[in-house]
Amino acid sequence: MIYRPENVLFMGIGLYVLIYLFSPLEVLVEMEFGSFVFIGLSIAALVLGSRVADYFRLGGTIRQIPAARLMRIENRLFWIMICLGGLGNLLRLVDKYVLRGVGSLTGLEAREVLVETSVTKLSLIGGVLYPFGYLPIIILLGARVLPLRRWKLVLAAFVFLIPALDALVLFSRSFMLVSLAMIYFGTSLTLFQGRALPRQLVLPAMVGIFGVLILSVLAFLWRLDQMSFDVSDSIFQSGYAYTVVPNAAMERLISGDSALGGLVVGLLPIMQYYVHSIPEFQILWSVNDTQTFAGGALHFAPYVKFLAMFGLTSELDLFTLFPRVGIFTSFWGPLWVDFGWFALLFMFLSGFMARMIGRAARNGDLGAYPLYTYFCVILFFMPVVNFAISAQGMYVINAFALFWVMTRKAARAIPA
Repeated sequence: MIYRPENVLFMGIGLYVLIYLFSPLEVLVEMEFGSFVFIGLSIAALVLGSRVADYFRLGGTIRQIPAARLMRIENRLFWIMICLGGLGNLLRLVDKYVLRGVGSLTGLEAREVLVETSVTKLSLIGGVLYPFGYLPIIILLGARVLPLRRWKLVLAAFVFLIPALDALVLFSRSFMLVSLAMIYFGTSLTLFQGRALPRQLVLPAMVGIFGVLILSVLAFLWRLDQMSFDVSDSIFQSGYAYTVVPNAAMERLISGDSALGGLVVGLLPIMQYYVHSIPEFQILWSVNDTQTFAGGALHFAPYVKFLAMFGLTSELDLFTLFPRVGIFTSFWGPLWVDFGWFALLFMFLSGFMARMIGRAARNGDLGAYPLYTYFCVILFFMPVVNFAISAQGMYVINAFALFWVMTRKAARAIPA
C-alpha cells in the first residue's frame, strides 16, 4: 500500500538502484561516506515521523448529507478548479509566449529568453493558479457521487496535460515525469485503494513510461540539433557526463556503426539523466565545510519571490550555493543546501504530515487525494530530483493545500 510514505520512497529507491546496477555506466566521482550518512538519517527521520503519526487521531467525524447536496458540492469544486487552472495556464502562456517574447522561439532559445527576462506579476499569478488544473481529473476519479462523464474527463485531462505539453516546447522532461507520476499515484489512490502495483495499471503505466521515454529522446535529440552538437559526443561532454559516463564496453559499441549502437546512443543520455543525481550530490557534499545555507529559501521560493517583488527581501544567487548550478543533486542536495543538519527535523515533520494526509486519503477524504498524490511524486523521485522545488513543486503543494482547505465540507461526508 502506498498510504505509508516510506513505502513510496522505498519503491523509488528500489527502481533507482535497479537502473543504476543494470545501466552500462561508470561513476567518475568519489563517493563520500558522510553523504550517505546524511541520506540514511534523513530517511530514518521521515520513517520515524510517519510512525509517530499513527499515534495521532484524525480530526473530523463522518457525517451524512443528502446525495444531491454532496453532488452539488463536488460539481462546484470541479468547475472552480477548471476555471482557476485554466486561467492560470492561460496567464502563464500569455506571459511566456507574448509578453516575454518567446512566441516564435522553441527549445534552447526560448529557455535562454526566459532565464534572461525577470519574473513578472502575471507569471507569478499564473504560477499560483495553474496547479489547480491538475485537480479536476482527481475530483472526478475520487468523488463519492459525482458522475464520471466522458466529456468532463476529456476536458479535465486536457487542462491536466497543458503544463506537460508546454514543457515539450522547452525540452523539459520534469513536467512530463510529474504528470505521468501524478496520473499513476492519483489513480492508485482513488480507484485501487492505494495498491502499489494494481494489475489494471501495469499496461497503462508501461505505455506511459514508454511514451515519456520516446518524447524524452526526441526532445534531447532536438535540443542537440539546435546546438549543432553530435549525440555521441554529448554522452561524454554533457553536464551529466561529469559524473557518469558509459563503461568501456558501451564506449566500444557506441563507436561502431551497428543498429544496436544507435539505439544505445539514444537511450544512454536518459540513463545518465536518471542516475547522475546521487553521484552529483557527492560533489556538493565534498564542499560541505564551506557550504552557504539558504535557510529554506529554496523550498519556499514562491514566498521569497513574492516578497522580493515588493522589495521586502532579495532572491538568492544560486551560484553561491551549488558547485555546479542547474544539475540535479537528488532530493537531498537542495535539502542539505536549505537546512543543513536541521534537514532531519524537516524530514521528520514531512513524514508526519505525509502519513496523516495518506491516512485521510485512505478514508476517502477528497481534499487529501491530490496533496498525498504529490507527496508520492516527491517521495518516489527522491533519488533523482527534488520535486518539492523542481517543476514548480511548491506552487503545486500550495494549490493542493488550499484545495484541501476548500474541501472540508465534503471531507468526511457520505451520501444519505
